[in-house]
Amino acid sequence: MTLTRPFLLLIGLAFGLCVGANPAQASDDDFLLDEDPDDEDDEDDVQIERIEEDDGLQLDGDDSDLDDVQSTPSTIRGFVPYEDDEDEEPVELPPGTDNAAIYRSQMEQMVGMQPDEEGMAWEAYLQTYPNSVFRKQIGERMDELGEAMFKGPRGATREVAVDKGKQELNFAAGMLLEPIDPRSRLKVGFEWGYPSWINLKADYEKQLERNLSVHGGLQHRFTGWSLEGGARYALVKSTRTDLILTAIGDVHMNLAPVAPGFRPMLAAGKRLRFGGDTTMDIQAQGGLDLMFFPGMISPRYLSGLNITVSPSETVKVFAEAMSVVKDMGSWDDRTGSFRFTQVAFGIRFQGKGSSEVGAGAAVPVSTNYWRYHYGAVMADYQYYM
Repeated sequence: MTLTRPFLLLIGLAFGLCVGANPAQASDDDFLLDEDPDDEDDEDDVQIERIEEDDGLQLDGDDSDLDDVQSTPSTIRGFVPYEDDEDEEPVELPPGTDNAAIYRSQMEQMVGMQPDEEGMAWEAYLQTYPNSVFRKQIGERMDELGEAMFKGPRGATREVAVDKGKQELNFAAGMLLEPIDPRSRLKVGFEWGYPSWINLKADYEKQLERNLSVHGGLQHRFTGWSLEGGARYALVKSTRTDLILTAIGDVHMNLAPVAPGFRPMLAAGKRLRFGGDTTMDIQAQGGLDLMFFPGMISPRYLSGLNITVSPSETVKVFAEAMSVVKDMGSWDDRTGSFRFTQVAFGIRFQGKGSSEVGAGAAVPVSTNYWRYHYGAVMADYQYYM
């Protein structure tokens, strides 16, 4: 037993010397590496340093250092880290809350919708996401859609998809002429003409249907102070063709002298559209004012023309002509008809809400026997309900 260990040690040493001294193997190594034999001494001096377990990298037991090396692939030369977004779990949002991706997807789905459809879609969206971070933008968009649907011809950035048979025409009202668009409104105004003409007027009109209204009021006409009432019926009132045709039937009581009267009239109007928000309303009206004096009927012929241009939603300018004629047998100045024809011009401003204020001036241009004034200033206020 004491001789066995030295014997085995000698055999192992002899075998190692035989392998290291093999010249064929050395020459093969030189050929494969294409190295100069003269450099063999230098290669023998190179010491290969081995990684020992105690150098800081634990191979057995705790492998945390190895994990650190594997978890930093960017330290390896030429390695580009790849981040897979698909593996990331989506962030869970609180109930009723959206994000930019959801909001953008909703906007893409609404491309090409009509205003009423888009409005309903946004309402459903806010019901699903009541705590939307884009609630302000959605509210502004819904306001725009509401104006496009209900405000009328102005303010619509694209074709309005509402029923045009139910939409108001909002046709311009004259200063001296009778209103021809049946609406619910309160109108007050005055005229003062040189030297002594005074006209105060107040009238309330109630719209029963879109094309029918009734009214009543008081004003000073050329025949005297008059209590008035009647109806206005639009035979045609189209926002598609921008056309209105109205029949007017008024009864009135002249107070001084006392005489009842009946005033049937027919009026027509047409709206012309230009670039942007500019429109022009043209209207003409004509009829009779039958005055029933004791023992006689005195007809008066009424006619008028109005042109109102609206360059914007808040400003309107107008020009107007109105004529009253009696005894139309001859137009000779000495023996001809009674007549008083005047022209007027002025401006209107759209106030807050549904109010409108107008002011203007009128001058006579053709008179015979009648001359109620040599020029007048006038103003009125209309409130639409």
